[in-house]
Amino acid sequence: MKQQEPVDVLMVGAGEYTAGFVQTSFGAAADKPAGVVALTCFDLRKFGKVRRMVICDRCGTRMPAVRATIEAKIGRAYRGLDLTLDCFPEDDVPDDPNAAIRAIGSMKPGDVAIIFTPDDTHFSIASAAIAAGLHVLVAKPIVKSLQEHKQLVALAKKHNVLLAVEYHKRFDPIYSDARNRARQLGPFSYYYSYMAQPKQQLDTFRCAGSCLHVGHILGCEDGVLGCTCLVQLHGAAQAAARH
Repeated sequence: MKQQEPVDVLMVGAGEYTAGFVQTSFGAAADKPAGVVALTCFDLRKFGKVRRMVICDRCGTRMPAVRATIEAKIGRAYRGLDLTLDCFPEDDVPDDPNAAIRAIGSMKPGDVAIIFTPDDTHFSIASAAIAAGLHVLVAKPIVKSLQEHKQLVALAKKHNVLLAVEYHKRFDPIYSDARNRARQLGPFSYYYSYMAQPKQQLDTFRCAGSCLHVGHILGCEDGVLGCTCLVQLHGAAQAAARH
């Protein structure tokens, strides 16, 4: 069997999930202090599955701090990882709304794009990546409307690339246990679940503002349990305004 060639990976979004980078005193969440995406790709590179890695964010002036975070949380904690990254935009650029498009332009068909950005940017970035022939993984929720979802699916079929959405909670042991228990309960029409996070984490998502819809996120996570649900948010707007 012919050995698969390593792929180049573009990571769009240089925050908590990608690199463990959070500009607050609270820092990254305890369950992902070093992020998830970059660490996984660095590990895949060690095993010859990934070659060039590109990281992209709107704010280039944050990139030195992002790289320093990766060195501190990944480079000093894990042996033998090549942390080489190409960065978009350049370090002296305070804000570049087209950075993702430029980064996509540096890739080639068959490469991979992993998108962890505010929710309302998913559609435009994913569309551009798919049109460039990249396989795409998008953070949940993949988009914020059914129409956009259908458009992305059609675009992926047209360009013959993979399109996927990540549901990381699906593989958490506590979720697997809950899903298995729910299957044994038989048909039911109502259930109640409660999710609480430290209120300091609101600062992590402050920059996303109205672009981030907590209801979409909680709905996705309840869907992992195999349940159709109505998500009601109590006090979220007030809490966000205070923080």
